[in-house]
Amino acid sequence: MLNKLVAANVRRLWKDYLNYFLTLCMITALTFSFHSLLFAKDIAEMIHYGNQEELSTAGTMLVTFMAVSTGVILIIAAWLINYMTHFILEKRSREFAVYLLSGMKKRQIAGLFIKENICLGAGALFAGLFLGSGLRQVLFFIFYKSIGKNYQFAGHGFRENLSAFVLTVILYGLCLLAAFARSRRKFSRMEIIRLINMDRLNETVKENRSAVWKWLFVLSIGNILLLYVLLLTGRITKWTAILELIGLTFTFYFFYLGLSAFLINYMRNRGRLLYQKEYLFLIRQFSSKMQNTCFVLGTLSLLFMVALVGSSLAFMLSDYQNKQLDVEYPFDIIMISDDTDNDFSKEEALIDDHVTVQDMLKYHVYQNGTSDMGDYLYQNLRLFSDRDSDPAVAEGKRAVAYYDYDVYMGVSDYNNLREMLGLMPVTLRDDQYLIHIPNRVYQEIKDRSTRLQNSLHTGLAFAGFQTEGFAQNGHNGTDYLLIVPDTKLKEMKKYFALMAVMANGDVPESLSEGLYDLAGKTRGYDELADYIKIGSEELFLMPATIQVKSREVLELKFLMSTLSFPLFYIGLVFLCVSFTVLSVQQVSDSGKYQFRCQIMYQLGMGRRKIEKLLAKQMFLYYLCPVFLAVAISAPFVFYIGRQFVVHTGIRTAGGLYFGVSCIGFLGMYVLYFGLTYVQCRREINFIFCHTDKRALSN
Repeated sequence: MLNKLVAANVRRLWKDYLNYFLTLCMITALTFSFHSLLFAKDIAEMIHYGNQEELSTAGTMLVTFMAVSTGVILIIAAWLINYMTHFILEKRSREFAVYLLSGMKKRQIAGLFIKENICLGAGALFAGLFLGSGLRQVLFFIFYKSIGKNYQFAGHGFRENLSAFVLTVILYGLCLLAAFARSRRKFSRMEIIRLINMDRLNETVKENRSAVWKWLFVLSIGNILLLYVLLLTGRITKWTAILELIGLTFTFYFFYLGLSAFLINYMRNRGRLLYQKEYLFLIRQFSSKMQNTCFVLGTLSLLFMVALVGSSLAFMLSDYQNKQLDVEYPFDIIMISDDTDNDFSKEEALIDDHVTVQDMLKYHVYQNGTSDMGDYLYQNLRLFSDRDSDPAVAEGKRAVAYYDYDVYMGVSDYNNLREMLGLMPVTLRDDQYLIHIPNRVYQEIKDRSTRLQNSLHTGLAFAGFQTEGFAQNGHNGTDYLLIVPDTKLKEMKKYFALMAVMANGDVPESLSEGLYDLAGKTRGYDELADYIKIGSEELFLMPATIQVKSREVLELKFLMSTLSFPLFYIGLVFLCVSFTVLSVQQVSDSGKYQFRCQIMYQLGMGRRKIEKLLAKQMFLYYLCPVFLAVAISAPFVFYIGRQFVVHTGIRTAGGLYFGVSCIGFLGMYVLYFGLTYVQCRREINFIFCHTDKRALSN
């Protein structure tokens, strides 16, 4: 008998909470497909150095970020399942009270409820795993495409599938067990009168403490405005950031209590808007719902904000990957040696065995015992603005950033390298020099470089800046390269020997390991010589004496994908969870909507007006957490985007990243809102038909 009741209730629950069921399926599918990345054999080979057991930098990042994102998703999924089991318990409380009055024991009712949710959860789990098996192919295709590889659609090994399957089921099961344990404890404390009154908690409007809540609302608005001032003016420090984050935590929750208090006070004072159209109904329902679900709305706003900021960061990384890697690594192969007599003959022979060389140049950079340019950049670039007051520490930082002496190149070698890259040659008179500098550095110092241009070389006229990508991450200088006439090199000393190569066709990634073996080093564990400096590059810096573009770009793309994919993963799950909670609450209130709409219909309000009123009420409830999340996340994204543009040199407005995130966010919003409205409207239409039939029969 109980099993039949369980089956009947499961069929009803599946229909009533369709959005919840679909979200569990989506979370399971995403989790399973992302876990498959960790256990895929071909990806495991990419994240190791050759046949070594140690993980590469990108491999370590992949494992770390996937573990962190899985932990975050586990917490959110557990919160969703726990919230929904409590929500379903609340909505079915009168049904359970009837069971108690019929003679069933609390233990039996708890077992019945848990069995129903196990069936619902198991159905969502297996449906999600089935969906995830197809989604995994799409995810692998996107992942391979993002790192410049071709992916062949095929099944994965049994062990890989089994590992991802077991991990997903374990995590999913832990969430269910935690929620069921809490539900069992609640059933053991339930009384009939409490069950009967449980679903009426949201119908009351509490007016006490409204004065306190109004002041907290004002403080919340003030804190948001302060956030804009701090971030948009750049006046944020470590301590103001900590205090602002603490303030935002309270803002998310006090905002809704305060707004509800303002609306209640407006109704108490009989504001003029109450007597226009249907505003009395909307304000009363909205204030009641907001006050009783303030914690839920605050949590949803927080999730929305994290989703928007995370997806914006992911788009920034994708933009960097698409625009900047060719700038950072313009040559197919480049290597440097502090032995100025090194002719790279062994390396040349190995390269000839693996690739067809299009252009090759062996050359030197020079120094003349001065360090004016390096000293100027160290004193003026924003990155070094927090220089330690201790001269010894400051000198140590400067030594890590720049070479001991300024780096020079003759104009003939410079033009040969430019020709290899397809750039136009430059012309220098015997009394001129120019500076080749990355665009991100140029954008920062261009308005303050007059003193530098006039004092760097006495007797030479400044001929301008060049800002194209030129391998200035330890090879052709760091952050700068001084180009002088060839005649000036006679007065200087050779500093380093270099070789640059452009190839016809693809360069095998394994060539990087071969060149390192030839040098007696291990790629990834290259004990960088003292002569390799890092400059002011902060993002994805991989300095090395030997750089093979195909390998370096692959690893950097892999690294950025391991950062961006978890951000998209977390953001998508957060959006699904948040919209599900909003949707389920609206659908579950359809019984109350039926009664209210029936009263308004009998009082003479037209059917279309009632449907429009229902849409407005749902829209306000959906919009409220979205509005707060957008208002708070916008300054964060604009600030981070501005810093990202400054430090990478990418010419993209920071607002573009936020705009793209909002477009994707809007798509999810419309989807969930549409599903919810259709479900609620179906219930309301039933009332209209029933009322019309009864009127005709009378």
